[in-house]
Amino acid sequence: MGELAMADEPTQAVTKALGQTDTGAGAKQGTRVATYVGRQQCAECHRENFEQHAAHGHASTFAEIAQTNLPDIFDQQTFDGGEGYGTYQYSKDKSGHVTVSLPTSENPSEIPLQYVLGSGHNARTILTLNRTADGLTEGIEHRVSCYPDQRLGMTVGHGEKKPARDLEKFGDVTSGEITQRCVYCHTTTGILTEGRIDRLVSNVNCEKCHGPGSEHVRQARELRNPPPYSVGAADWDAESEIQLCGDCHRLPRSITKQELRDYPETLARFQPVGMLRSKCYLASNREMKCSTCHDPHQSVHGISQQKHEQKCIQCHDTSDSSHTICPVSAEANCIECHMPTVPQEQGIKFHDHWIRIHKD
Repeated sequence: MGELAMADEPTQAVTKALGQTDTGAGAKQGTRVATYVGRQQCAECHRENFEQHAAHGHASTFAEIAQTNLPDIFDQQTFDGGEGYGTYQYSKDKSGHVTVSLPTSENPSEIPLQYVLGSGHNARTILTLNRTADGLTEGIEHRVSCYPDQRLGMTVGHGEKKPARDLEKFGDVTSGEITQRCVYCHTTTGILTEGRIDRLVSNVNCEKCHGPGSEHVRQARELRNPPPYSVGAADWDAESEIQLCGDCHRLPRSITKQELRDYPETLARFQPVGMLRSKCYLASNREMKCSTCHDPHQSVHGISQQKHEQKCIQCHDTSDSSHTICPVSAEANCIECHMPTVPQEQGIKFHDHWIRIHKD
């Protein structure tokens, strides 16, 4: 799939670490059941993280089309979907709703553009939900996405697909757990029910990673020294973090054995898969984790390459004889040499997180 690639089931490690008993409704903290309070509550005590998160891609991973500039971008556009599909025709009505019609399709011949997934740094992909006759929910990942500079293009992964029915001419049709996982990874919470999303909290906000926060907020307001919460809890460790990030960014268990063996270029988009096979990770007694190099609240796009490379140097310091030092360039070009960008479809690039010596 494209931007809606399916991730794993929430792991026991993540569930235990966050104390979650019901990822849709709340989590136990102490003897009470916590509920979602919204990121504005977090800002009361965590203003810096709150402001950094606002500029992060996680803050704009899911939205209704009407809340974006996509209606104006798609309006009156056409796009050739290729053999077996036909030409898509987009139009916006007076209320700002956008539909796509397809003359080669009869049932249906037109569907709405409902949701957009993706921050736009790489792409924004359209999702439409459809309620089937038996009350189930189908998700249509549209064949056309919006790329930087407002360019319409084929959704990543759709080039080799062939439609088996009219609805599939509009895009990749999924149902059940696959569709739920798409929504799960792009939202803080959202449950698919009969063609709609219940209990929707858009975007990957604070409580997506830290868990429902009502009890933490209550204790922080009432107690001078509230107990540790979420990532500050005593049983939170490097493995807990890797499981949490990998829940959506992928772990090896969700990759085929052949892909893990051959390591095709497409795996560069699943960063934990590469990191976990890196010698940097293996030689760290498996203590290296995502936040060793990344502040999870701060966008990587707002950090200079030099600052990124300082993270490398902290473990490969020329002043420490116990460290492994690069014989080619000990203080610069770490990322360019050991984590180069790997081109994907539609001009998208990801840094390869299998940190290694690349052979030409």
